[in-house]
Amino acid sequence: MPETPMSRPLSRPSSRLPAIVEAVVRARHGLSFTRPWLPLTAGLLIVVVVGFLTGRTLDQSQTYDDEVRRSLVALSSVDAVLLAVLEMNNAQRGYILSGDEAFATRYRSERTSLDTDLRKMAAILPASGASAETIGLFETALDRRLRSFRQIENEISRGNLAEARVQSSEARMQTDNVRRTLAIIKTQIFNSLARQEKTSRKSRSQTKLLTNAGLLSASLLILISIILLVRRTNELEGANAEILGMASGLEKRVAERTSELAEANEEVQRFAYIVSHDLRSPLVNVMGFTAELEDAQRTMADFVTASPADGAPSLPDEVRTAVMQDMPEAITFIRSATNRMDRLIKAILQISREGRRTLAAEPIDLNLLLADLQNSLNGQLDAVGAEITVGNLPQVSSDRLALEQVFGNLLDNAIKYLRPGVPGRITVEGETTSGKAVISIRDNGRGVAPRDQQRIFELFRRAGEQDQPGEGIGLAHVQALLRRLGGTIKLTSTPNEGSCFTVTLPLSMALVRR
Repeated sequence: MPETPMSRPLSRPSSRLPAIVEAVVRARHGLSFTRPWLPLTAGLLIVVVVGFLTGRTLDQSQTYDDEVRRSLVALSSVDAVLLAVLEMNNAQRGYILSGDEAFATRYRSERTSLDTDLRKMAAILPASGASAETIGLFETALDRRLRSFRQIENEISRGNLAEARVQSSEARMQTDNVRRTLAIIKTQIFNSLARQEKTSRKSRSQTKLLTNAGLLSASLLILISIILLVRRTNELEGANAEILGMASGLEKRVAERTSELAEANEEVQRFAYIVSHDLRSPLVNVMGFTAELEDAQRTMADFVTASPADGAPSLPDEVRTAVMQDMPEAITFIRSATNRMDRLIKAILQISREGRRTLAAEPIDLNLLLADLQNSLNGQLDAVGAEITVGNLPQVSSDRLALEQVFGNLLDNAIKYLRPGVPGRITVEGETTSGKAVISIRDNGRGVAPRDQQRIFELFRRAGEQDQPGEGIGLAHVQALLRRLGGTIKLTSTPNEGSCFTVTLPLSMALVRR
């Protein structure tokens, strides 16, 4: 049947389309103003911009103030120079007309003041708005007037007062030129100030407008954020109420499970105690009958080794071998097995009793506790040529008997598993971190292979060469005790270099019955 447009199945949309639509929706949702942080961020940016503009306006105002101050100083210097020139002119002319020496003194004083005023004006005038051309005209006019002052002084010194009077009258035009150039300079300074004021006023107006608009926008955005935050807070309170309800139910279920686990743990401990106790009865019987069997074997051995009587038949070699070799060997195996079973049962009983013992917290100085343990181990240390170094350890509040068992077991293992021929060095150090006491027991012994570093904490599991007595319960017991105390133990070790057991304990043990 030929395929027609109606008979063809509709093509499926591209699998990428839903992903793109989802991404767009997620982006729009992320940029939506229903999120309180967006208007807050926008408001913060506006405040930053307003602050920047305000700072710039303050800088411009400071610049304008500096310009005004500089212009005022320049105007003052111009007026001082003009006043000094006029006073010199009047004093010189008064001396020519009257011959009064007071006018000469006044002239010399104003001449000194003129030099000082000129230095001040020369330092500030170029930056105050006066053009270089006008300054040049003033310098030319002043130079001419000063030369005329000196010429008149020469005529006075020669006693030719009539000629001095004529030159003084002619120099009036030069004084007017100085006054005119200084007036032009003052006009240029005033014009520069006017331009600065206009620019500053315009900048202040713009900044004021932008500041008001920015603060209004920021206030609106903050108001929107507050509304959104109130809405979001109400939603969170509802969600928190729901979570609290769920947490309450969860706590109830956890309490129920904890109670069930505690009961199960106690049941397991009782079961271990009962089983271990019941196993000892048949074990004691086996051990007793083994002793009787050993006595019977010795009696039979005495009979076999005795010289046969005359005419008595001799025993077969198989019977002799069974009595003298096979039976002693079998008895030895039985004794070894029963002794091992006896040790295991005792270990299980000990762990069961420890698990059922109520812990009692008391202040413990770990330095004193380790010192007592070290004294009790001096015989073992001397036998293997080892030494223990104990650093400054923290004080804790915990169960003394449990800690003695923990550190005593760790130190005993460190001594037993030193390398032959290598002087044993065992170091105990401690510190306080985040409300916990961290104690490390480091040795330079055999070390533990990486594959065994977790297994040695399991019950009846041992690692490495089995050349030391033990049933593999020590570290399992240590770990169980530390869990009850609220602590942990960790091992880091390198074969043939040494091991470090790190014990972490709470500074104050929580008295929880387990």
